[in-house]
Amino acid sequence: MRLERNERGDWMLDPEQLHSRLMINPGIMRQKMRLGLVTSRIEEGFDADNGKTRVTMKVANSVWEGIFDEHGYLKSEKMI
Repeated sequence: MRLERNERGDWMLDPEQLHSRLMINPGIMRQKMRLGLVTSRIEEGFDADNGKTRVTMKVANSVWEGIFDEHGYLKSEKMI
């Protein structure tokens, strides 16, 4: 899994890559995103975690967290 940056430099995560982790159909995921039913938080690391990014996604009762390196590659993940 890899994060990509959009034209503004913001991290973007493809719903296709999340569906198996959150156990939700990609089409339904997109619909929930449009309706504002998906929450996400992106946090940049500092000190020992400098260059890493933590992404947290919540849909209904499922919460997924991924740690990405400075190039956007997933290094670790867990369900919370």
